[in-house]
Amino acid sequence: MGTQKPVIMGGEPEEIISGPIAEHHGKKKEKKKKVEEKIKAKKFPKEKAEVSEEGKTSEAKSADLPVEASAKAEEKEAAKKKVKVGKAKVRSKKYQKAKSLIDSAKKYEIGEAIELVKKTSITNFDGNVEVHLRLVGKSGKPEQLRGLLNYPHPTGKKISVGILNDEVIGEIEKTGKAPADIYLATPTMMPKIAKLAKILGPKGKMPNPKAGTITENPEKTKKELEAGQVEYKTDSSGNIHQVIGKVSADKKNLEENFQALLAALPSEKIVSITLCATMGPGIKVQI
Repeated sequence: MGTQKPVIMGGEPEEIISGPIAEHHGKKKEKKKKVEEKIKAKKFPKEKAEVSEEGKTSEAKSADLPVEASAKAEEKEAAKKKVKVGKAKVRSKKYQKAKSLIDSAKKYEIGEAIELVKKTSITNFDGNVEVHLRLVGKSGKPEQLRGLLNYPHPTGKKISVGILNDEVIGEIEKTGKAPADIYLATPTMMPKIAKLAKILGPKGKMPNPKAGTITENPEKTKKELEAGQVEYKTDSSGNIHQVIGKVSADKKNLEENFQALLAALPSEKIVSITLCATMGPGIKVQI
């Protein structure tokens, strides 16, 4: 039945007649409220917070702390977290002795740099003389270049050259391996080679017209490459890494190979040149 509303007669409220309130209405409301709370709890789970003896959560407790105390607490928490620190690379005494012959703040002329490379090579075998260049475009972004060049003197580095025909394409597709250093192809074979892009592309071995590896006469190009023609290309940072000869090679021959490399590149985009042996410290070279 519930509580009855007062009946107004002649402007004066009559006495409110009360009666028993139906209990089932209250129970329905309580049940509905509990269901709503369960749904809310599932959608927005509360983070568990530790309750202190005083009944405050850890969050409320930290809020009551002064600023300095709070900062100290944060520092302690940060100190608890372990930070991995990499070990510094320790060079051998032989390497350190070789490096002491070089002035790291100086840029050397190519002739002097080659002499230092010969002195600072620390290998027991006849290592390579390596050139590392960095190229940057006018926009300030790393330059992207690729091409072929012939050194006037042998570098001592042998490369393997493969010609992509139906048989070789099938083998690479089957094994997922591309053992040759450079791959050549004719223009008519390129549609078939497209399916090898995922294998050859990441390795930098995909035939490219700019590099001269797409040619009408791949047999001739193969002979030229095996005779001493080399491919150069920049990496994603605009660096070119080239071997210009052996440490034991004649100084003049190394200089001429170095000049041949520079002649193939846009000089205005070269921002740094470093010379070194296979195992030896780097030597900055004048541009």
